[in-house]
Amino acid sequence: MKKIAAISILAVLFLSFALPILRAEETEAAGTGMSGTPAEFSDMEKTLKQDRSDSLERRIGDLEQANRFMSERVKMLEKSVYDLKDKVDRKF
Repeated sequence: MKKIAAISILAVLFLSFALPILRAEETEAAGTGMSGTPAEFSDMEKTLKQDRSDSLERRIGDLEQANRFMSERVKMLEKSVYDLKDKVDRKF
C-alpha cells in the first residue's frame, strides 16, 4: 500500500513539473509575432519565471499536504487492520 502511494505521489510530482515545461516549449515553438524592446522581454521573462516558481511552490505545498493526509490515512487503516486481526485472533 505504501509503495502504491509513493509511486502515485512521485508520478504526480513528475507531471506537475513536466507539463508546464512542455507547454512553455509549445508556446515558444508557435511564436507570438510580438515586437518589443529587450528590456520589456527581460521584464516579462522575470515575471514569468517568478509566476512559475510561485506556482511550483504552491503545487509542492499542496502535494506535501496530500502526502501527509495519505500517510495519516494509511496509519489509520493499518491500525484498523491490526485491531481486527487481534479480535479474530482472540476468538480462536
